[in-house]
Amino acid sequence: MSRDTTKNENLGTRLRAAADIAEAAAKAFRAAALSCTLHNLKSEDFQVTDIPSARVSDIVYDSGMTNGPGRAIYDEIMDGRDENLCPMCRHTEVTQLDHVMPKKAFPALCVAPDNLVGVCEFCNRTKGDDVTEDAGKVLLHPYFEDAATERWLEAEVTPGGAGVLRYFVAPPPHWEAVFADRIRHQFDFLKLGKRYSSKANQTLSGMRQHLAHQLRTNDATGLRKYLEELAASHRADDLNGWAAVAYSSWAADAAFCQGSFITL
Repeated sequence: MSRDTTKNENLGTRLRAAADIAEAAAKAFRAAALSCTLHNLKSEDFQVTDIPSARVSDIVYDSGMTNGPGRAIYDEIMDGRDENLCPMCRHTEVTQLDHVMPKKAFPALCVAPDNLVGVCEFCNRTKGDDVTEDAGKVLLHPYFEDAATERWLEAEVTPGGAGVLRYFVAPPPHWEAVFADRIRHQFDFLKLGKRYSSKANQTLSGMRQHLAHQLRTNDATGLRKYLEELAASHRADDLNGWAAVAYSSWAADAAFCQGSFITL
């Protein structure tokens, strides 16, 4: 038996023996997620004894989960969602599986289901291996936290912008300061203002002719009512969705309803 073969067998034995470490790590992660204390987790507490973190990640996750017997778990997480929009941005379709706590820094969590979230490529790439000890900069964990029940996303028509929107965060006044800070950070970190504005402007470009017809047919009051109905329909599906906020903001802008969106 070659030295490499013996080395790999010993590594495999140590990995199998690390099951208890992984289980304990998963429990610690879940407790931290439930108590909103993920920022307190330390990389050194989530190592697998005597095995380099990169080796754990390569063998257990890359080889075992994405290309091996654990693929069924990977697929279950990716396919078991209620919808296909990324829970981090609510903007782009899910295409990748993200580790909430990076797998190389927290190898004992590399296959913990609670640490695996389906996200879009943009959010996954932007987040990268980001870890913070600042409670106000922890991205929301979609399995444990929900900011969708109260309205916090707003937008306004930019003056002279032919309906171009500027999105911003307006947290309810009763929110805890740290939670509001986290929403603001996530909005800025994932460039949601720019991404939402781009989507709204693209939608408006395709609707200008139709909205102009609504204005000619039903005057400003009728156009406002039409936009409010569209906002209500989208809001019923996603209270803080970019579309609901867009239609609501256009409806609330007197100049827009009088035709400022019409470009020559």
